[in-house]
Amino acid sequence: MQILNKYLLVTVTLLCCISLYSQSFKVSIIDVYGNRHTHFDTVLAHIGIQEGDSIDMDNFNVENIITRLKKIPGIKHITVNPVCCDTANNLILYIGIGETDSVILKYRNAPQQDALLTNNIFNAYTNYVSQLQAAILNGQGTEDDSQGYALIEYAPARKEQNKFIEFANQNFLMLANVLKNAANAEHRAAAAQIIAYSSNRTEVVNNLLYATDDPDEIVRNNAVRAIAILAKYVALHPELKIIIPSAPFIKMMNSIVWTDRNKGASVLLSLTKNHDPEILKQINAQAMPSIIEMAKWKNRGHAAYSFIILGRIAGEDEALLNIKNYSNDWSNQIKKIIDKRSN
Repeated sequence: MQILNKYLLVTVTLLCCISLYSQSFKVSIIDVYGNRHTHFDTVLAHIGIQEGDSIDMDNFNVENIITRLKKIPGIKHITVNPVCCDTANNLILYIGIGETDSVILKYRNAPQQDALLTNNIFNAYTNYVSQLQAAILNGQGTEDDSQGYALIEYAPARKEQNKFIEFANQNFLMLANVLKNAANAEHRAAAAQIIAYSSNRTEVVNNLLYATDDPDEIVRNNAVRAIAILAKYVALHPELKIIIPSAPFIKMMNSIVWTDRNKGASVLLSLTKNHDPEILKQINAQAMPSIIEMAKWKNRGHAAYSFIILGRIAGEDEALLNIKNYSNDWSNQIKKIIDKRSN
């Protein structure tokens, strides 16, 4: 599943890499989700951006877009996620809509303690984030997840990740304390990223599961991405006897935050690999409208997680799902799968 690994990594860039905002990007795709009553064209008319437009990230103002969208009757919550990049280095714009009758997910209150990571650990994280941008823009964003944590192809970023292994094994209690208690969200995000490199897999999973309810989007993104990688690892190592629950990630399917959906679906992709009927039943009952709209996302790499999950629920041939997702008639394939699921 190398393609899926690539897209799992690509989606973090504009959350973290500040220097991207000095660049101009062509917007290749605009996708809107969560809008059960509000038409896509209505949203598009209010944001003032069309597919094919070029935008200067210095002047790209998310708050302005949100202000314009709030003028649409029936909309009460909005998220805007610019995601870099597609295979042509173009920007993808995801807009999450929470309508008047939508259930908006709530997270725990932010912690208030002064706990911080040491400078050398936090600097390794910020250096990694900077190098991650370069890796993706240079087309070197693929990674090796076989150890249960990410090791990127791009050498400068991988150098920082190698430090994470030492930090996680020597400073686990500090990382866990910061992740749970630090008022500083950037330090919590760094802790979520680094703690995943510890050899104590059971405690890693316990701490990362706690972080799935963090109020900060980047903390959740880092934690759930790490769980997605670990989920594949523990499936290959049943002797570890680690169980990753599906409930937190099924809940994320109904979030209007794009990273919640993207990373949550990547975990569910692993948890449904063996076609566990109970998990598939729960997804079908609790998140099916969201799974369907995510399977329809125009970027087929970002849509792949949900497309495959949808196919598993419908009882499709597993060997053909990835091929169907990337086929030229993928929209027709989605319709067939939905029809099959309904029968």
